[in-house]
Amino acid sequence: MRKLFKYFKTVKKELISIPLLIFVEVLFEILVPVFMSKLIDNGIQATDAFGNVVPDKEKILFYGGLMVISAVIALLFGILVTKTSSKVSTEFAHNIRQAQFEKIQEYSFENIDNFKTSSLITRMTMDVNMIQQATNMILRVSLRAPSLIIFSIVSILIFAPTLAAVFVIVIPILVFGLYIIIKNAHKHFVKMFYRIDNLNQTIQEDLIGIRTVKSYVREDYEIDRFNRATRDVRDVAIKAERIVIFNTPLMQFAIGLTFVLVGWFGSRLFVFGNLTEGQFANTLTYINQVLFSLMMISHVFLLFVMSRASVNRIIEVLEEEPFLKETENPITEIKDGSFKFENVYFKYSSSSETDTYVLKDINLDIPSGSFVGIFGSTGTGKSTLVQLLARLYDTSKGTIYIGGRDIKEYSLEALRKEVILVLQKNVLFSGTVRDNIKWGKKDATDEEIISALKKAQAYDFVMKMEKGLDTWIEQGGVNVSGGQRQRLTIARALVANPKILILDDSTSAVDTKTDAKIRESLSKETPDMTKVVISQRLSSIEDADIIIIMDEKGINAIGTHEELYRDSSMYKSIYDAQSRAKEVEN
Repeated sequence: MRKLFKYFKTVKKELISIPLLIFVEVLFEILVPVFMSKLIDNGIQATDAFGNVVPDKEKILFYGGLMVISAVIALLFGILVTKTSSKVSTEFAHNIRQAQFEKIQEYSFENIDNFKTSSLITRMTMDVNMIQQATNMILRVSLRAPSLIIFSIVSILIFAPTLAAVFVIVIPILVFGLYIIIKNAHKHFVKMFYRIDNLNQTIQEDLIGIRTVKSYVREDYEIDRFNRATRDVRDVAIKAERIVIFNTPLMQFAIGLTFVLVGWFGSRLFVFGNLTEGQFANTLTYINQVLFSLMMISHVFLLFVMSRASVNRIIEVLEEEPFLKETENPITEIKDGSFKFENVYFKYSSSSETDTYVLKDINLDIPSGSFVGIFGSTGTGKSTLVQLLARLYDTSKGTIYIGGRDIKEYSLEALRKEVILVLQKNVLFSGTVRDNIKWGKKDATDEEIISALKKAQAYDFVMKMEKGLDTWIEQGGVNVSGGQRQRLTIARALVANPKILILDDSTSAVDTKTDAKIRESLSKETPDMTKVVISQRLSSIEDADIIIIMDEKGINAIGTHEELYRDSSMYKSIYDAQSRAKEVEN
């Protein structure tokens, strides 16, 4: 928890005020039994000169009034403690959740690969909620309960020191029992949270792919998969709860044992005149306060056990070091869209000695304004190549230059503004068409948006929508077709007018005619922009200035369409096969 203390920074005043409020609350709670003792001994049990019991009404009203006033003050300060601690714990949780989200924004793809999406969601929701509950309880109990215990035991030592010996027997039993419970329960709660991660992943995959599930009639399979995930959570939770539930009988045993011992010793003291009725009533009240405080402390310890696993999981997110780091004084402007790969090697796990390289000895030199086509079968590293160019990953070996400078010399913001990657499965967010296009340029005017839509061949279908640019796009773009979604994501990239535009198979759902119009528009209207297109259709890149053919070993061949058709047997055979297939379709 020490590593999370800094997230109390927005509620420092409230945090400091809680001990003061608790001190006043406890002080007046402690005074109530004192006044009750005086009321019984000096008021109800008052005697006259002859030794007869004659209740003193004035003292009864006086001490009774003091009891009421003390109880009311304790109540008011108790309400203030509860209100303040709730505010502190809620703000604390907000700050932790915000810190996690901001930290995740700094992650590279390699960092994100270390966590499951479902796990990150659980850590920002359930784990934070667990810490919030524990913090709220700790703030209210951790100072109040020990204070009550200390004051109560001191008071018992003053009025009936013999009875204080009861706690010498009871408290060690409680401490030992709680230690055993905490030690054995923690490991099960750790397992439970990871099972919840898996459950959330199952739910997430099922809801995102619900159309696929239904189209393949796999509802029964998904229900069974969900049942297995929930059973895993249930089984681990039951194991943890089987241990935790011993807390209640342990407390009941301690309370019962305490009252047996107090009844035995207290009655003997009372009979032999070593304890007055008021003092005995006073002592019983203090003992109740001690036992209640011990019960609250035991609950805090159990919450601590449960939240401890959550704290560790949150700290993992906050302490994850981003693999991509900027230099101290990064360059903020990119001269042009030229880029160069120099002896580049890459593997996904930089810390693994055994992982094989996805890319080996890549060397490229591309002039600014070029149209570059990339072709290769699945698994040849095409997408990885362009992700390195956008510095979504860092190279394992070698250097990449953009505009004549090492990309590591640029600030990430400057680099990502000028090197924009459009994926095949790029995401649209819930919001209007205008909102989605403005992701490329937040201050884009409607004229700029319309221009980008026209270049991406998306203008016509957007204008046919009922509300045009104000048409609402559902999460993930589920209310538009695959081809429309791809054209909108291309428009979103074009409105930013980057130096380098990368289309990673992002016209795969678009018909060949529209695909050709997009390429023609990009060629005519953005001549200075370097365009990198990955495509499985050679017809989409045959007019490229440079075509790169990739295979499992890396770059197989580089050249223009004419050069590759003449010199590369692989390129010629694939191009001819695709041309024949196109003729058959037509």
